[in-house]
Amino acid sequence: MVVADASVLIALAKIGRLDLLRQVFRMVLIGPTVRTEVVDKGKEISAPEVGHIQRAVGDRWLRVARLTAAENGLVQRLMDTTTLDIGEVEAISIARSRRLLLIVDDKEARSVAEVMGLEYIGTAAVLLQGFLSGKMTLDESERVLRSLASV
Repeated sequence: MVVADASVLIALAKIGRLDLLRQVFRMVLIGPTVRTEVVDKGKEISAPEVGHIQRAVGDRWLRVARLTAAENGLVQRLMDTTTLDIGEVEAISIARSRRLLLIVDDKEARSVAEVMGLEYIGTAAVLLQGFLSGKMTLDESERVLRSLASV
């Protein structure tokens, strides 16, 4: 199980490989704000990738976490001391509290995660894991990486 931020879900859905998260990590947690960002706001702008994300939630491999009191406390402290958005802060808080790998692309979020001693990777590393685990061929990996670079 891992925790993902909105940018990761959006990027992978846009390139048609959101499924790699399930294939490589089996289950993915997101915070309630990330769900709002990717589903509700995605619907408002008619983002085509929203359907993929909604199906993943419906299939229950992408789950919305309920934050504990301790996680909410860390969210508040990070909101007061960083310039991160609340979705990134929730993801960091969940990953720290539950000792899970964090998947995030934002540079500041990675810096905060590192200071907090969290393990993290980005979207490109998910693609690499997909290749290394045999979920993608070399040709497909190259094609997907090119697609990711244009997102």
